Amino acid sequence: MLFCKPETKKEAISTLFPDEPLRTNGTYGAYTALDGDTPVGKALVLTHGTRCTVLRLAAAKNDPETRELLLRACLHFAANRGAYFAQCRLLDLEDTLLSLGFREQDGEFSGDIPTLLTGSCGHCAGHGG
Repeated sequence: MLFCKPETKKEAISTLFPDEPLRTNGTYGAYTALDGDTPVGKALVLTHGTRCTVLRLAAAKNDPETRELLLRACLHFAANRGAYFAQCRLLDLEDTLLSLGFREQDGEFSGDIPTLLTGSCGHCAGHGG
């Protein structure tokens, strides 16, 4: 069974993402996707006021379910902390980001969190579906 394990303590987040310098402003959240006991992906999100940025996401490109699960976990984390708007510059996630309803402009994907959390079914009309 696939699920996300949250991390909110800076020490644990630093261990999970050692190359990411954690700033003092904003609130970080991190998730490890597990298939049973096996780690299959991880994600890092930063919230600051009404905005959030998905900073990192690692999961196999041929595993869209895990990628979407991690993105949704990041969006829920941010929404629960008052964020309304999400952005991401991770080009390798383009398919997953677009399927959730993110809009792309100049390599930056963005959207409002309530709309993004409706998922691809809420966006079929906008994609000719």
